[in-house]
Amino acid sequence: MSNPLLDKKGEESGKINWFGKISWKSLLIFAGILILMIIFNDLTNGVFLSQRNISLLLKQSAILGVVSAGMVLLIVARQIDLSAGSAVYLVSAVMAQLSVTYQWGLVPSILCALLAGLLMGAWQGLLVAKFNIPAFIVTLAGMLIFKGVGYVWTNAATLGPVSSDLVFLSEGYVSTAGSAILIIAGAALAIGLVMRDAARLKKWVKSGAKMWYKAAIIAVVAVLVGWIFLGYRGIPMAVLIMAATVTVLYFVMSRTKFGRNLYVIGGNPDAARLAGIKTTKHLFQSFVLMGAVYGIAGVLITARLGSSAPTAGNLLELDAIAAAVIGGTSLSGGVGVIPGALIGALLLSAIDNCMSLMNVSSFLQMVVKGLILLAAVWFDVSVRKRK
Repeated sequence: MSNPLLDKKGEESGKINWFGKISWKSLLIFAGILILMIIFNDLTNGVFLSQRNISLLLKQSAILGVVSAGMVLLIVARQIDLSAGSAVYLVSAVMAQLSVTYQWGLVPSILCALLAGLLMGAWQGLLVAKFNIPAFIVTLAGMLIFKGVGYVWTNAATLGPVSSDLVFLSEGYVSTAGSAILIIAGAALAIGLVMRDAARLKKWVKSGAKMWYKAAIIAVVAVLVGWIFLGYRGIPMAVLIMAATVTVLYFVMSRTKFGRNLYVIGGNPDAARLAGIKTTKHLFQSFVLMGAVYGIAGVLITARLGSSAPTAGNLLELDAIAAAVIGGTSLSGGVGVIPGALIGALLLSAIDNCMSLMNVSSFLQMVVKGLILLAAVWFDVSVRKRK
């Protein structure tokens, strides 16, 4: 198997493709987002790109970012999840019941909420992987079951308020000094990984310039992130949790055998089976990971609302699928990256944010997001037809 860090000529060229599998399609999406940000900033008279608004925007997109990152795992493996919103609501109900009704402590409540998410993911994964029931049907049933169980358990009522410690997980901020340390540490770690990859490939002399070029890009991004968060209260806790979750999922998809096998399964399931990949095991594990995403998102949404509301998680699965597709994940399977889904989530949140600043109707916002999703799918289909 060819190394994704090498270009087409591999060892003969002595060059490293530091951008991995980033295609012109991804670059066009990124360029389009930059153009939209400039337009949004102009329409809002400079408010959109202010430090305060960007920080709040990132905090508001944390839940969608977490769920869309998990959705990539399933879509890459040619699966789908229509139950994510209902599962997140049920986790929220578990969290609120334990912390409000039964007066459990913060840590036990969070652990039980995460366990509830894992159990829902494992149950759906078992039905899909072991009993070969299509994921569309399983998760559609899950959407109804999870929502119904939550409504019966809570009598469709709002449970709250939750403790201030729980609210801090979404609405709190890391101190300015702590934020600076985290940003510097994160940038240093990223640069260290770049240098380690170069050392492993033993291309220090021939590729040194490109190594420092990528290190410079990381440094610029770190400065930009520092400008945003250090200029307004520090890093939001919700963003920190989202970043940690996305980083773990990115590592799983890009640096583990399990992640590579998911791409093979999504690209050609029959070839994956003939190659000896245990597709049943991998599909089950991907749904279990999605269950962990339910748990994290459920805790975050409870902390944000300060309660468990019957409307929590409504249409979240559709927004997550849209974010993944907009970020370059193909519904045909085998193609998709976690950072792309995060960009898609930020784009959808940015559209909501900009239109809210302009006092645009929430109904019209739904129309705009639907049109953007259609455009993203059409673009993906057009690229595949040319290939």
